[in-house]
Amino acid sequence: MPTPFQLQIDTASESMIGGFSDYYQNMVSYFHQNPAQNLSYSAFSNRTNRATNALISEKEAIFYIVAYGWQHHQSMQHLLAETIDVTSEIQESLRVIDYGCGQGVATLAFMDYLAQKGVAQQSALEVHLIEPSKVSLDIAKRLIERLAEVYGMQVSVHCQQCTLDDAVLRLDSECRETFHLLSNIVDIETVQNALPSLAKQMQSCAGKNFLLATCPKYLQAQAGFHILRQEMSFADICHDECWDMTYQMYRVTQACWNEYTSTQRMLMMDWTSS
Repeated sequence: MPTPFQLQIDTASESMIGGFSDYYQNMVSYFHQNPAQNLSYSAFSNRTNRATNALISEKEAIFYIVAYGWQHHQSMQHLLAETIDVTSEIQESLRVIDYGCGQGVATLAFMDYLAQKGVAQQSALEVHLIEPSKVSLDIAKRLIERLAEVYGMQVSVHCQQCTLDDAVLRLDSECRETFHLLSNIVDIETVQNALPSLAKQMQSCAGKNFLLATCPKYLQAQAGFHILRQEMSFADICHDECWDMTYQMYRVTQACWNEYTSTQRMLMMDWTSS
C-alpha cells in the first residue's frame, strides 16, 4: 500500500498542467499544511550531510523539493535563456543527460523552457538520468513522463542508478545534439572526483554538445567549476558568469513564502565531436 508521502507525490505530479511550478506549489501547500509529518531542517541536514548524500525516502524527497527545488529550476531556466537559442536550428531529436539528477528538476526546467519557446513538440527528447538514489530516480522518471504528456512531447527516459564515478554514457542513438546538465552538484567532493572521467566521456559524445552547470557561489562550488573548466578545455565556447537571482520561494526554516536572493554561478560550454 502506498504511503501518504507516495500518494502526495502522485497527487502533485497529476496537478502539473502548466509546468514544474504547479508541482512545486502543490508540494509547498502539502508541506505547509502538514507540519507534524515533515522533517525538520536540522534532521534532514544531518542525515543527508546538507543534501549531499543520496535520499532514502519519499519524506526526504518532499523536504528536498520544497526547500531547494524552485531555486534549482529557476537557475537552470535562467542559464538556458541567457545562452541557448532553441528556436534557431530545431533538431528532430535532442538528448539530455542529467548528471546527479536528483528528482529531475534540471530536465524539467529544460522541458519547460522548450514549451515556453513554443518548440516542445518539434523534437523527440531522449533523456538519460544518472542518480544514486532510487527514490529520487523513480520520482524524476515519473515527473518527466508526466510533463511530457502535458506538453505533448515524445520522450524516452533511460535511468542509471549509480554514482557519477560509475556512470557510463551509452549513447548509440542518432541524436546529433546533446545537452549535459549539472544542476547544483559541482560543490560535492565525490562529484568533483568524477569530473575528469565524465569530461572524457562528454568529449566523445558525437555531434553538437552543450554543457550547462549551475550552483550557488559556495567556496566548494568554485573548486568544482575550476575542475570542470580545466577538464573541459576542449570546449569551443565557454560562458561563465555569476548572477544575483531574486525570486519568491517557500522558506522551510520560516514556514512561509518570501523573497530570496542568491548569487548563482552559471557555466555554459559547447563543442562539436565527430
